[in-house]
Amino acid sequence: MPVTSPKTVPPTLMTVDDLDTPALLVNLDAFERNIERMARTFRQAGVSWRPHTKGIKVPALAQRLIDAGAIGVTCAKVSEAEVMARGGIRDILIANQVVGEKKVKRLAELCRIADVIVAVDSPAGVAELDHAAGVAGTRPRVIVEVDTGMHRCGVQPGQPVVDLATVAASSAHLRFAGVMAWEGHTAAIADETEKRGAVTAAVALLTSSADACRKAGIPVAIVSCSGTGTYKFASGLPGITEVQAGGGVFGDVHYRDHFGVDHECSLTVVTTVVSRPTSTYIVTDGGFKTLGSINASAEPIGIPLEHVKRFTLSAEHGNLRLTVENTALKAGDRLEWTVGYSDATVFMHDEIHGTRNGVVEGSWIIEGRGKLQ
Repeated sequence: MPVTSPKTVPPTLMTVDDLDTPALLVNLDAFERNIERMARTFRQAGVSWRPHTKGIKVPALAQRLIDAGAIGVTCAKVSEAEVMARGGIRDILIANQVVGEKKVKRLAELCRIADVIVAVDSPAGVAELDHAAGVAGTRPRVIVEVDTGMHRCGVQPGQPVVDLATVAASSAHLRFAGVMAWEGHTAAIADETEKRGAVTAAVALLTSSADACRKAGIPVAIVSCSGTGTYKFASGLPGITEVQAGGGVFGDVHYRDHFGVDHECSLTVVTTVVSRPTSTYIVTDGGFKTLGSINASAEPIGIPLEHVKRFTLSAEHGNLRLTVENTALKAGDRLEWTVGYSDATVFMHDEIHGTRNGVVEGSWIIEGRGKLQ
């Protein structure tokens, strides 16, 4: 089934300058090059690609990753998975625990239209899912999340994984599918040799846990891990079957500067200069409700970073103070920004506009916005 995200087809030769501001843009050329770069890495490594869409949020854009070879998508929440399923995507991993009567009921019912996988890390969570699936008459797949060093969710590697996998595999209304982990604690390691070693060690805890399940007579089909900050190290490691990296198709300042990911930054926000109090002070109509303020700051395009003295965000304004005079930008002019962190930016916008050479090819409603349940 084709993905049919709500889309506004712009008039012929509508340009970025025709958009009202602030406006979220994705440079389709850079976006497509990032997709191909990631897809090629996974093809060469012989692993499947199940990209995380918590930052993408638009089924039509996620479908472009599937068209490039991805086997499905990863989501953070049931509501995000519902958006992707309504958009026609069928193979969906919810890479978090789903707990609570209302949520597990929605998940079980979602399995009527999609083949959903969900992470578990407790017998109580397994039992709750099993009950909801029995009531709905569906059979979700489950994977055990393994704590390989991030110390957020997941069971400890080894025998605890086998124990929980045994519970899941014996559940009447669930299908045990495998194991997963996120080695996020390694993503910000700057030294490549040290980072490769840390990723390798973390993934080994996951794959050895999968092997322990198999030794106990429990089939393991899925061994899933990794994100944009680690995929180039993890994808070639033995024993994994799929990689969840997704944010790299956008690229951003956070991935580049903190995780060492040298992808093109395809996501930008265009704003309007609304005030020039002085020749070294520029105020735009994009504040923290537009550009985000988590993990990394947006960067102005066309203004050298060494000329930036300070950049602060209030609710509706971006306040850019410079070390040198700038008289070129006047009130009413446009100022475009490279996004600081895509996950902290996309969810604040209603639409994303796909551009190529300054022309708007299409605009999509961000259907995943506000999907927190």
